[in-house]
Amino acid sequence: MKSIVSEYSHKKLIIYLNNVLKMGRLTQGMFFKLKDSYFEKDKNLSEEVIAQDDRLDFLESKLEADGMALIGASNFTGKFLKANLVGLKLIYVFEIMGDLCEEAAKLNVELLKMPQRINLNNFEDIFMQTQEMLSTSLRMFSDFINLEIKELTVSEVSEHFFEPAKNICILKQEVSSLLKAYKRSLYRSKDSIKSVNLHLIILTNIETFSDFATNISENVIWAIKGSRYKCRNNKLEYFFSLEDEI
Repeated sequence: MKSIVSEYSHKKLIIYLNNVLKMGRLTQGMFFKLKDSYFEKDKNLSEEVIAQDDRLDFLESKLEADGMALIGASNFTGKFLKANLVGLKLIYVFEIMGDLCEEAAKLNVELLKMPQRINLNNFEDIFMQTQEMLSTSLRMFSDFINLEIKELTVSEVSEHFFEPAKNICILKQEVSSLLKAYKRSLYRSKDSIKSVNLHLIILTNIETFSDFATNISENVIWAIKGSRYKCRNNKLEYFFSLEDEI
């Protein structure tokens, strides 16, 4: 790595990124509770998800301020600056993911007020695939934080980052296909129109949530390689690169 920063600034950056990761873990916990509340028809768990969104909003404000202060005080360049910027980007991503969980939890509370004949177990796969995507992307972010300050070999980048990111892209395509199948099934359901619509919005939120899981992995790879890669269909494809480092 070409950039030279003080040991103090480097430690501050690591602390900051770990705090961003904790925000991601909070979002992950909200997703787990949402999944359980949906399949177990548990109103209390849904209300816990709704309440946790306030905590997430607080973390967004605090970590955004911390990240901007770190950029201003540390004079980061190169990969250190990209790491700082990725932290700021992921704060925004995690906050949106939390909002999606909150909205779905509120809709689930409404669902629990009405009789249902729909077999929710039919929808389990989209939650499980999305859960795996989020777990993998957070693990990539954690591995990135814990990297030694050195240039990675091609094989190390492939093993620890590109291969997991490719798997996330495959899962994303599966999630999109599942949602299409669920929509066809729900449109044939004998449940009330309101109930069907609530299920559709919840499941669509989960698919959107999975989109942001791909965004996490794409940002981590950008911080390492300096090139943009994006999930297209079920592949991780090169998107663009700036000739000069930031």
